Amino acid sequence: MPAIFQTATINADIESVFDLISRIEEFPRYAEALKEVRKINHNTYRWVAQVRGITLEWVSIVTEFKRPTRLAWRSTSGFKNSGAYTLTRSPEGTLVSISIEFSFPSRLLETVMAPVTIPVARAIASGILARVKQRLDGSDRHLAIRKTPFGIARLKLKKRHAARRV
Repeated sequence: MPAIFQTATINADIESVFDLISRIEEFPRYAEALKEVRKINHNTYRWVAQVRGITLEWVSIVTEFKRPTRLAWRSTSGFKNSGAYTLTRSPEGTLVSISIEFSFPSRLLETVMAPVTIPVARAIASGILARVKQRLDGSDRHLAIRKTPFGIARLKLKKRHAARRV
């Protein structure tokens, strides 16, 4: 089962970070890959994502809502995925971790689709974390994504240095 894991430290209190992340229907504002997130009922959402001309759709339910430390979900139809945001207080503000796992009905389909879906999941996760960070701590940051030996992406937000032109 392919998975991604990313983290970011946000210079804001844990409650403010959780309140922003828990507004799920606003995620398309934070991730270009997300075209639509529509609330169906109090804990069910319809998602549409698109990257490189490939559209993925799914319906998910919120399985855990523990303010201000955890928000988890799993899909109930369409693109099969699950994941969670985990928030912890840190000296710099709030450490936010996101994990997303997804699966395919067959090995053949996984071989074909994983190269497309991993970047989609990574783009959604990193876009949301970066824009939430930018919105809450007003930082001028950019993303640096690297792969660990286990193939899991890790997100670090680094200060952007402006290049001076003469």
